[in-house]
Amino acid sequence: MTTRLGLSIIVMGVVLILLRAVNWVDSEAADIVSTLLIVVGALAVAIDGESADRPAK
Repeated sequence: MTTRLGLSIIVMGVVLILLRAVNWVDSEAADIVSTLLIVVGALAVAIDGESADRPAK
């Protein structure tokens, strides 16, 4: 579940970058938000991957 949520957050960040590239969003804050979305999404995917690597007890 966390992986899907993380990947969807990453996709939202990429979409925001693309909207900024075609000048639909004209804000410096959009760059910051898109970067933060990608980082938070990557952390969510990494956390879920760590828990999947642990052996079950």
